[in-house]
Amino acid sequence: MKPWRAPTHTFRETDQEFTVTHQPPSTASTPTPPPLQPERLTLGRRLGYGVGDFAFVALWQGCALFLLYFYTDVLGLPPLLAGAIYLIGMAWDAVSDPLIASWAERRARQDGGYAHLIGLSALPAGLSFTLVFTQPFDGTALIALWALVTHLAFRTAFTCASMPYNALPARLTPNGHERSALSATRVVFAGLGGLMVAVTIPAIAAASGHAIAALAIGLVAGLVLLLCARLMRIAPPLPPTSGPSTLTADLRGLGSATRQNRPFQALLVLMLLGTLGYGMFTQSLLYLANHVLQQPDLVPLILATPVLTMIVAAPAWMMLAARTSKRLTMMCGLGLAALGYAALGLAPTTPPGAALIAIAVIGTGSAAVPVMFWSMLPDVIDHGHARSGTRVEARAFGLATFVQKVTAGLTALFVGGLLALSGYAPDAVTGEALVTIRLMASWLPAVFTLAMIAVIRGYPIDQASHASNLKKIAADAETASATRTGG
Repeated sequence: MKPWRAPTHTFRETDQEFTVTHQPPSTASTPTPPPLQPERLTLGRRLGYGVGDFAFVALWQGCALFLLYFYTDVLGLPPLLAGAIYLIGMAWDAVSDPLIASWAERRARQDGGYAHLIGLSALPAGLSFTLVFTQPFDGTALIALWALVTHLAFRTAFTCASMPYNALPARLTPNGHERSALSATRVVFAGLGGLMVAVTIPAIAAASGHAIAALAIGLVAGLVLLLCARLMRIAPPLPPTSGPSTLTADLRGLGSATRQNRPFQALLVLMLLGTLGYGMFTQSLLYLANHVLQQPDLVPLILATPVLTMIVAAPAWMMLAARTSKRLTMMCGLGLAALGYAALGLAPTTPPGAALIAIAVIGTGSAAVPVMFWSMLPDVIDHGHARSGTRVEARAFGLATFVQKVTAGLTALFVGGLLALSGYAPDAVTGEALVTIRLMASWLPAVFTLAMIAVIRGYPIDQASHASNLKKIAADAETASATRTGG
Protein backbone atom coordinates (compact mmCIF):
# COMPACT_ATOMS: atom_id res chain seq x y z
CA MET A 1 0.00 0.00 0.00
CA LYS A 2 1.42 3.37 -0.97
CA PRO A 3 2.03 5.84 1.84
CA TRP A 4 -0.39 8.75 2.16
CA ARG A 5 0.90 11.88 0.42
CA ALA A 6 -0.19 15.39 1.15
CA PRO A 7 -2.39 16.92 -1.55
CA THR A 8 -1.46 20.43 -2.64
CA HIS A 9 -3.31 23.48 -3.91
CA THR A 10 -1.58 26.11 -5.98
CA PHE A 11 -2.68 29.73 -5.98
CA ARG A 12 -1.29 33.10 -6.95
CA GLU A 13 -0.22 36.29 -5.28
CA THR A 14 0.07 38.75 -8.19
CA ASP A 15 2.11 36.92 -10.81
CA GLN A 16 3.79 34.44 -8.50
CA GLU A 17 2.62 30.91 -7.88
CA PHE A 18 3.17 29.07 -4.67
CA THR A 19 1.78 25.94 -3.08
CA VAL A 20 0.10 25.29 0.22
CA THR A 21 0.28 21.70 1.42
CA HIS A 22 -2.53 20.10 3.34
CA GLN A 23 -0.99 18.15 6.16
CA PRO A 24 -1.54 14.40 6.41
CA PRO A 25 -3.50 12.78 9.16
CA SER A 26 -1.39 13.28 12.23
CA THR A 27 0.81 10.42 13.32
CA ALA A 28 1.87 12.32 16.44
CA SER A 29 -0.05 13.02 19.57
CA THR A 30 -0.52 16.69 18.63
CA PRO A 31 -2.69 17.26 15.56
CA THR A 32 -1.37 19.48 12.80
CA PRO A 33 -3.60 22.50 12.17
CA PRO A 34 -4.88 23.39 8.73
CA PRO A 35 -2.74 25.70 6.59
CA LEU A 36 -3.38 29.38 6.06
CA GLN A 37 -6.07 29.95 3.48
CA PRO A 38 -5.19 31.94 0.35
CA GLU A 39 -8.61 33.29 -0.53
CA ARG A 40 -9.56 36.92 -0.24
CA LEU A 41 -10.79 37.78 3.24
CA THR A 42 -14.41 38.82 3.41
CA LEU A 43 -15.38 42.30 4.56
CA GLY A 44 -16.88 40.74 7.67
CA ARG A 45 -13.57 39.13 8.62
CA ARG A 46 -11.69 42.37 8.02
CA LEU A 47 -14.17 44.24 10.19
CA GLY A 48 -14.06 41.49 12.81
CA TYR A 49 -10.31 41.95 13.09
CA GLY A 50 -10.34 45.75 12.93
CA VAL A 51 -12.98 46.19 15.60
CA GLY A 52 -10.56 44.73 18.14
CA ASP A 53 -8.34 47.79 17.93
CA PHE A 54 -11.35 50.00 18.65
CA ALA A 55 -11.37 48.41 22.11
CA PHE A 56 -7.60 48.40 22.61
CA VAL A 57 -7.17 52.06 21.66
CA ALA A 58 -10.18 53.06 23.77
CA LEU A 59 -8.52 51.48 26.81
CA TRP A 60 -5.04 52.74 25.95
CA GLN A 61 -6.11 56.31 25.22
CA GLY A 62 -8.34 56.35 28.27
CA CYS A 63 -5.20 55.98 30.39
CA ALA A 64 -2.97 58.14 28.19
CA LEU A 65 -5.36 61.10 28.23
CA PHE A 66 -6.91 60.99 31.70
CA LEU A 67 -5.06 58.76 34.16
CA LEU A 68 -2.32 61.17 35.25
CA TYR A 69 -4.93 63.90 35.69
CA PHE A 70 -7.08 61.48 37.73
CA TYR A 71 -4.13 60.66 40.00
CA THR A 72 -3.25 64.29 40.69
CA ASP A 73 -6.55 66.19 40.57
CA VAL A 74 -9.06 63.54 41.73
CA LEU A 75 -7.05 61.25 44.02
CA GLY A 76 -4.91 64.16 45.20
CA LEU A 77 -1.57 62.37 44.81
CA PRO A 78 1.55 64.52 44.61
CA PRO A 79 2.55 64.99 40.94
CA LEU A 80 5.93 63.30 41.39
CA LEU A 81 4.34 60.24 43.05
CA ALA A 82 1.59 60.13 40.41
CA GLY A 83 4.20 60.28 37.65
CA ALA A 84 6.23 57.51 39.29
CA ILE A 85 3.18 55.22 39.49
CA TYR A 86 2.40 55.89 35.84
CA LEU A 87 6.02 55.29 34.83
CA ILE A 88 6.19 51.98 36.73
CA GLY A 89 3.04 50.81 34.95
CA MET A 90 4.43 51.75 31.55
CA ALA A 91 7.79 50.12 32.32
CA TRP A 92 6.04 46.87 33.28
CA ASP A 93 3.89 47.15 30.15
CA ALA A 94 7.00 47.33 27.98
CA VAL A 95 8.97 44.60 29.76
CA SER A 96 6.01 42.24 29.88
CA ASP A 97 5.33 42.42 26.13
CA PRO A 98 7.91 39.83 24.97
CA LEU A 99 7.27 37.70 28.06
CA ILE A 100 3.51 37.55 27.60
CA ALA A 101 3.94 37.20 23.83
CA SER A 102 6.08 34.11 24.43
CA TRP A 103 3.39 32.73 26.75
CA ALA A 104 0.69 33.54 24.19
CA GLU A 105 2.54 31.76 21.41
CA ARG A 106 2.99 28.63 23.51
CA ARG A 107 -0.62 28.64 24.71
CA ALA A 108 -1.92 29.28 21.18
CA ARG A 109 -0.29 26.02 20.10
CA GLN A 110 -2.20 24.15 22.81
CA ASP A 111 -5.54 25.93 23.26
CA GLY A 112 -6.91 26.60 19.80
CA GLY A 113 -5.15 29.72 18.59
CA TYR A 114 -4.90 33.40 19.38
CA ALA A 115 -8.64 34.14 19.34
CA HIS A 116 -9.16 31.88 22.36
CA LEU A 117 -6.62 33.90 24.35
CA ILE A 118 -8.24 37.21 23.36
CA GLY A 119 -11.59 35.91 24.59
CA LEU A 120 -10.13 34.81 27.94
CA SER A 121 -8.50 38.23 28.51
CA ALA A 122 -11.33 40.44 27.20
CA LEU A 123 -13.37 40.99 30.36
CA PRO A 124 -10.33 41.16 32.71
CA ALA A 125 -8.92 43.95 30.51
CA GLY A 126 -12.18 45.91 30.59
CA LEU A 127 -12.87 45.42 34.30
CA SER A 128 -9.30 46.20 35.39
CA PHE A 129 -9.55 49.46 33.41
CA THR A 130 -12.56 50.35 35.57
CA LEU A 131 -10.64 49.62 38.79
CA VAL A 132 -7.86 51.98 37.74
CA PHE A 133 -10.28 54.92 38.11
CA THR A 134 -11.62 53.99 41.56
CA GLN A 135 -10.74 55.18 45.08
CA PRO A 136 -11.81 52.70 47.80
CA PHE A 137 -9.32 53.93 50.41
CA ASP A 138 -8.34 57.09 52.26
CA GLY A 139 -4.83 58.26 53.03
CA THR A 140 -2.04 58.93 50.58
CA ALA A 141 -0.17 55.66 51.18
CA LEU A 142 -3.18 53.39 50.65
CA ILE A 143 -4.42 55.43 47.69
CA ALA A 144 -0.98 55.24 46.05
CA LEU A 145 -0.73 51.49 46.69
CA TRP A 146 -4.19 50.91 45.21
CA ALA A 147 -3.30 53.05 42.19
CA LEU A 148 -0.10 51.09 41.61
CA VAL A 149 -1.71 47.64 42.01
CA THR A 150 -4.66 48.43 39.75
CA HIS A 151 -2.43 50.04 37.14
CA LEU A 152 -0.16 46.97 37.00
CA ALA A 153 -3.19 44.67 36.86
CA PHE A 154 -4.66 46.63 33.96
CA ARG A 155 -1.40 46.68 32.01
CA THR A 156 -1.02 42.92 32.45
CA ALA A 157 -4.58 42.11 31.37
CA PHE A 158 -4.30 44.53 28.45
CA THR A 159 -1.10 42.88 27.23
CA CYS A 160 -2.54 39.37 27.61
CA ALA A 161 -5.27 40.39 25.16
CA SER A 162 -3.27 42.64 22.83
CA MET A 163 -0.31 40.34 22.16
CA PRO A 164 -2.37 37.54 20.54
CA TYR A 165 -4.45 40.18 18.74
CA ASN A 166 -1.35 41.78 17.22
CA ALA A 167 -0.21 38.41 15.88
CA LEU A 168 -3.55 37.55 14.22
CA PRO A 169 -2.72 38.83 10.68
CA ALA A 170 0.09 36.28 10.45
CA ARG A 171 -2.54 33.57 11.05
CA LEU A 172 -5.44 34.96 9.03
CA THR A 173 -3.81 35.11 5.60
CA PRO A 174 -0.48 34.71 3.81
CA ASN A 175 -1.48 37.30 1.20
CA GLY A 176 0.39 40.59 1.43
CA HIS A 177 -2.47 42.69 0.02
CA GLU A 178 -4.93 41.21 2.49
CA ARG A 179 -2.57 42.01 5.33
CA SER A 180 -2.49 45.64 4.16
CA ALA A 181 -6.28 45.66 4.15
CA LEU A 182 -6.35 44.29 7.70
CA SER A 183 -3.90 46.97 8.86
CA ALA A 184 -5.92 49.75 7.21
CA THR A 185 -9.12 48.49 8.83
CA ARG A 186 -7.33 48.35 12.16
CA VAL A 187 -6.11 51.96 11.87
CA VAL A 188 -9.62 53.21 11.05
CA PHE A 189 -11.15 51.48 14.08
CA ALA A 190 -8.27 52.64 16.26
CA GLY A 191 -9.02 56.24 15.32
CA LEU A 192 -12.70 55.75 16.09
CA GLY A 193 -11.86 54.24 19.49
CA GLY A 194 -9.62 57.17 20.35
CA LEU A 195 -12.25 59.70 19.35
CA MET A 196 -14.94 57.88 21.32
CA VAL A 197 -12.88 58.01 24.51
CA ALA A 198 -11.87 61.65 24.06
CA VAL A 199 -15.55 62.65 23.78
CA THR A 200 -17.33 60.32 26.21
CA ILE A 201 -15.04 60.15 29.25
CA PRO A 202 -15.11 63.92 29.99
CA ALA A 203 -18.88 64.05 29.48
CA ILE A 204 -19.69 61.04 31.68
CA ALA A 205 -17.10 61.98 34.31
CA ALA A 206 -18.58 65.47 34.62
CA ALA A 207 -22.05 64.02 35.15
CA SER A 208 -21.40 60.84 37.16
CA GLY A 209 -17.72 60.64 38.07
CA HIS A 210 -14.63 58.97 36.64
CA ALA A 211 -15.49 55.51 37.98
CA ILE A 212 -18.77 55.40 36.06
CA ALA A 213 -17.06 56.73 32.93
CA ALA A 214 -14.38 54.04 33.21
CA LEU A 215 -17.00 51.36 33.86
CA ALA A 216 -18.83 52.35 30.67
CA ILE A 217 -15.65 52.31 28.57
CA GLY A 218 -14.39 49.10 30.19
CA LEU A 219 -17.63 47.22 29.55
CA VAL A 220 -17.83 48.39 25.94
CA ALA A 221 -14.21 47.44 25.33
CA GLY A 222 -14.59 44.05 26.98
CA LEU A 223 -17.69 43.18 24.97
CA VAL A 224 -16.07 44.36 21.74
CA LEU A 225 -13.04 42.16 22.43
CA LEU A 226 -15.33 39.18 23.05
CA LEU A 227 -16.97 39.87 19.70
CA CYS A 228 -13.55 40.12 18.01
CA ALA A 229 -12.48 36.82 19.58
CA ARG A 230 -15.63 35.08 18.38
CA LEU A 231 -15.25 36.40 14.83
CA MET A 232 -11.55 35.54 14.71
CA ARG A 233 -12.00 31.86 15.56
CA ILE A 234 -11.58 31.24 11.83
CA ALA A 235 -7.82 31.88 12.20
CA PRO A 236 -5.93 28.56 12.09
CA PRO A 237 -4.03 27.67 15.28
CA LEU A 238 -0.24 27.60 15.31
CA PRO A 239 1.48 24.38 14.27
CA PRO A 240 2.98 22.34 17.11
CA THR A 241 6.69 22.64 17.77
CA SER A 242 9.02 19.74 18.28
CA GLY A 243 11.56 21.76 20.26
CA PRO A 244 11.49 22.73 23.93
CA SER A 245 8.60 24.98 24.92
CA THR A 246 9.90 27.04 27.83
CA LEU A 247 10.12 30.77 28.39
CA THR A 248 13.91 30.71 28.31
CA ALA A 249 13.98 28.73 25.08
CA ASP A 250 11.37 31.00 23.49
CA LEU A 251 13.25 34.18 24.37
CA ARG A 252 16.50 32.68 23.16
CA GLY A 253 14.77 31.74 19.94
CA LEU A 254 13.46 35.28 19.58
CA GLY A 255 16.95 36.70 19.93
CA SER A 256 18.33 34.27 17.38
CA ALA A 257 15.50 34.96 14.93
CA THR A 258 15.98 38.72 15.27
CA ARG A 259 19.72 38.50 14.59
CA GLN A 260 19.12 36.47 11.43
CA ASN A 261 16.28 38.60 10.05
CA ARG A 262 17.55 41.90 8.62
CA PRO A 263 14.10 43.13 7.45
CA PHE A 264 12.78 42.61 10.98
CA GLN A 265 15.69 44.64 12.34
CA ALA A 266 14.80 47.43 9.89
CA LEU A 267 11.19 47.45 11.11
CA LEU A 268 12.35 47.70 14.73
CA VAL A 269 14.45 50.75 13.80
CA LEU A 270 11.41 52.20 12.02
CA MET A 271 9.31 51.68 15.14
CA LEU A 272 11.90 53.48 17.25
CA LEU A 273 12.25 56.45 14.89
CA GLY A 274 8.51 56.71 14.22
CA THR A 275 7.60 56.63 17.91
CA LEU A 276 10.18 59.34 18.64
CA GLY A 277 9.10 61.62 15.81
CA TYR A 278 5.33 61.29 15.90
CA GLY A 279 5.28 61.05 19.69
CA MET A 280 7.17 64.30 19.98
CA PHE A 281 4.70 65.91 17.57
CA THR A 282 1.58 64.74 19.43
CA GLN A 283 2.94 65.62 22.88
CA SER A 284 3.79 69.14 21.65
CA LEU A 285 0.41 69.89 20.09
CA LEU A 286 -1.22 71.12 23.31
CA TYR A 287 1.70 73.46 23.99
CA LEU A 288 1.65 74.60 20.38
CA ALA A 289 -2.05 75.45 20.49
CA ASN A 290 -1.96 77.25 23.84
CA HIS A 291 1.32 79.12 23.62
CA VAL A 292 2.64 79.35 20.05
CA LEU A 293 -0.67 79.77 18.20
CA GLN A 294 -2.39 81.21 21.30
CA GLN A 295 -5.64 79.48 20.34
CA PRO A 296 -6.81 77.51 23.41
CA ASP A 297 -10.34 77.37 22.01
CA LEU A 298 -9.00 75.36 19.06
CA VAL A 299 -7.39 72.66 21.22
CA PRO A 300 -10.09 70.01 20.51
CA LEU A 301 -9.89 70.65 16.76
CA ILE A 302 -6.08 70.65 16.72
CA LEU A 303 -5.93 67.39 18.68
CA ALA A 304 -8.63 65.73 16.56
CA THR A 305 -7.27 66.80 13.15
CA PRO A 306 -4.43 64.23 12.83
CA VAL A 307 -6.73 61.44 14.05
CA LEU A 308 -9.52 62.32 11.63
CA THR A 309 -7.15 62.60 8.68
CA MET A 310 -5.62 59.24 9.58
CA ILE A 311 -9.05 57.59 9.54
CA VAL A 312 -9.75 59.00 6.08
CA ALA A 313 -6.29 58.37 4.63
CA ALA A 314 -5.70 54.80 5.83
CA PRO A 315 -7.81 53.10 3.10
CA ALA A 316 -6.14 55.24 0.43
CA TRP A 317 -2.66 54.10 1.49
CA MET A 318 -3.90 50.49 1.46
CA MET A 319 -5.07 50.88 -2.14
CA LEU A 320 -1.79 52.50 -3.18
CA ALA A 321 0.16 49.60 -1.66
CA ALA A 322 -1.96 47.12 -3.64
CA ARG A 323 -1.01 48.90 -6.87
CA THR A 324 2.65 49.56 -6.08
CA SER A 325 4.49 48.16 -3.04
CA LYS A 326 4.47 48.53 0.69
CA ARG A 327 7.96 50.05 0.66
CA LEU A 328 7.04 52.73 -1.87
CA THR A 329 3.75 53.47 -0.10
CA MET A 330 5.47 54.02 3.22
CA MET A 331 8.09 56.23 1.56
CA CYS A 332 5.34 58.34 -0.02
CA GLY A 333 3.53 58.68 3.29
CA LEU A 334 6.72 59.62 5.12
CA GLY A 335 7.61 62.15 2.45
CA LEU A 336 4.19 63.77 2.75
CA ALA A 337 4.47 63.85 6.54
CA ALA A 338 7.93 65.45 6.30
CA LEU A 339 6.48 68.19 4.07
CA GLY A 340 3.72 68.72 6.63
CA TYR A 341 6.23 69.07 9.45
CA ALA A 342 8.22 71.61 7.42
CA ALA A 343 5.04 73.55 6.65
CA LEU A 344 4.13 73.58 10.34
CA GLY A 345 7.58 74.88 11.20
CA LEU A 346 7.18 77.75 8.72
CA ALA A 347 3.47 78.45 9.35
CA PRO A 348 2.60 81.89 10.77
CA THR A 349 1.13 81.96 14.25
CA THR A 350 -1.88 83.99 13.10
CA PRO A 351 -4.23 83.15 11.60
CA PRO A 352 -4.08 79.46 12.58
CA GLY A 353 -5.41 78.14 9.27
CA ALA A 354 -1.98 77.37 7.80
CA ALA A 355 -0.95 75.45 10.90
CA LEU A 356 -4.19 73.42 10.81
CA ILE A 357 -3.61 72.53 7.16
CA ALA A 358 -0.05 71.46 7.97
CA ILE A 359 -1.29 69.29 10.85
CA ALA A 360 -3.82 67.67 8.50
CA VAL A 361 -1.04 66.93 6.00
CA ILE A 362 1.06 65.38 8.78
CA GLY A 363 -1.84 63.16 9.81
CA THR A 364 -2.53 62.13 6.22
CA GLY A 365 1.07 61.15 5.55
CA SER A 366 1.60 59.53 8.94
CA ALA A 367 -1.39 57.24 8.37
CA ALA A 368 0.74 55.25 5.93
CA VAL A 369 3.14 54.25 8.71
CA PRO A 370 0.89 52.05 10.92
CA VAL A 371 -0.96 50.67 7.89
CA MET A 372 2.27 49.54 6.24
CA PHE A 373 4.17 48.63 9.41
CA TRP A 374 1.56 46.21 10.76
CA SER A 375 1.22 44.75 7.27
CA MET A 376 4.98 44.38 6.79
CA LEU A 377 5.54 42.67 10.13
CA PRO A 378 3.75 39.41 9.21
CA ASP A 379 5.72 39.45 5.93
CA VAL A 380 9.06 39.64 7.74
CA ILE A 381 7.88 36.81 10.00
CA ASP A 382 7.36 34.73 6.84
CA HIS A 383 10.79 35.88 5.62
CA GLY A 384 12.45 34.66 8.81
CA HIS A 385 10.48 31.40 8.72
CA ALA A 386 11.60 30.72 5.15
CA ARG A 387 15.24 31.42 5.97
CA SER A 388 15.55 29.60 9.31
CA GLY A 389 12.73 27.05 9.27
CA THR A 390 11.53 28.37 12.65
CA ARG A 391 8.39 30.46 12.97
CA VAL A 392 8.38 33.30 15.51
CA GLU A 393 5.00 35.08 15.53
CA ALA A 394 3.64 36.59 18.74
CA ARG A 395 7.16 36.99 20.09
CA ALA A 396 8.09 39.18 17.10
CA PHE A 397 5.05 41.38 17.67
CA GLY A 398 5.89 41.51 21.37
CA LEU A 399 9.42 42.74 20.65
CA ALA A 400 8.03 45.41 18.30
CA THR A 401 5.62 46.73 20.92
CA PHE A 402 8.38 46.56 23.53
CA VAL A 403 10.45 48.91 21.39
CA GLN A 404 7.38 51.11 20.86
CA LYS A 405 6.56 51.47 24.55
CA VAL A 406 10.13 51.97 25.74
CA THR A 407 10.62 54.64 23.10
CA ALA A 408 7.31 56.29 24.03
CA GLY A 409 8.50 56.61 27.61
CA LEU A 410 11.83 58.02 26.50
CA THR A 411 10.03 60.45 24.20
CA ALA A 412 8.01 61.85 27.09
CA LEU A 413 11.23 62.21 29.07
CA PHE A 414 12.90 63.91 26.09
CA VAL A 415 10.03 66.38 25.65
CA GLY A 416 9.98 67.20 29.35
CA GLY A 417 13.74 67.67 29.37
CA LEU A 418 13.72 70.04 26.41
CA LEU A 419 10.92 72.09 27.99
CA ALA A 420 12.88 72.28 31.24
CA LEU A 421 16.07 73.36 29.43
CA SER A 422 14.14 76.09 27.63
CA GLY A 423 12.91 77.51 30.93
CA TYR A 424 9.28 76.70 30.19
CA ALA A 425 6.71 77.81 32.78
CA PRO A 426 2.96 77.72 32.07
CA ASP A 427 2.35 81.25 33.34
CA ALA A 428 5.39 82.92 31.78
CA VAL A 429 6.45 81.31 28.49
CA THR A 430 9.74 82.74 27.28
CA GLY A 431 10.75 83.25 23.67
CA GLU A 432 13.23 80.38 23.98
CA ALA A 433 10.44 78.09 25.17
CA LEU A 434 8.26 79.08 22.21
CA VAL A 435 11.07 78.22 19.81
CA THR A 436 11.58 74.87 21.56
CA ILE A 437 7.89 74.00 21.32
CA ARG A 438 7.83 74.78 17.61
CA LEU A 439 10.98 72.70 17.07
CA MET A 440 9.45 69.71 18.90
CA ALA A 441 6.22 69.95 16.90
CA SER A 442 7.80 70.34 13.48
CA TRP A 443 11.49 70.31 12.65
CA LEU A 444 12.67 67.56 15.01
CA PRO A 445 9.90 65.14 13.91
CA ALA A 446 10.81 66.01 10.32
CA VAL A 447 14.39 64.86 10.96
CA PHE A 448 13.20 61.54 12.38
CA THR A 449 10.82 61.13 9.44
CA LEU A 450 13.61 61.62 6.92
CA ALA A 451 15.69 59.06 8.82
CA MET A 452 12.78 56.61 8.46
CA ILE A 453 12.81 57.14 4.69
CA ALA A 454 16.52 56.29 4.65
CA VAL A 455 15.84 53.06 6.57
CA ILE A 456 12.87 51.90 4.49
CA ARG A 457 14.64 52.51 1.16
CA GLY A 458 16.56 49.28 1.67
CA TYR A 459 13.54 47.15 2.67
CA PRO A 460 13.96 44.03 0.49
CA ILE A 461 10.55 42.28 0.64
CA ASP A 462 8.27 42.90 -2.32
CA GLN A 463 5.42 40.88 -3.80
CA ALA A 464 7.74 38.52 -5.68
CA SER A 465 10.09 37.85 -2.76
CA HIS A 466 7.16 37.34 -0.39
CA ALA A 467 5.63 34.80 -2.76
CA SER A 468 9.01 33.07 -2.96
CA ASN A 469 9.16 32.89 0.83
CA LEU A 470 5.70 31.32 0.95
CA LYS A 471 6.72 28.76 -1.68
CA LYS A 472 9.72 27.76 0.39
CA ILE A 473 7.65 27.47 3.58
CA ALA A 474 5.14 25.27 1.75
CA ALA A 475 7.89 23.14 0.20
CA ASP A 476 9.57 22.64 3.58
CA ALA A 477 6.21 21.66 5.09
CA GLU A 478 5.63 19.11 2.30
CA THR A 479 9.10 17.65 2.79
CA ALA A 480 8.55 17.34 6.53
CA SER A 481 5.16 15.74 5.91
CA ALA A 482 6.63 13.20 3.51
CA THR A 483 9.38 12.40 6.00
CA ARG A 484 6.89 11.76 8.79
CA THR A 485 4.81 9.43 6.62
CA GLY A 486 7.78 7.57 5.29
CA GLY A 487 7.44 9.00 1.76
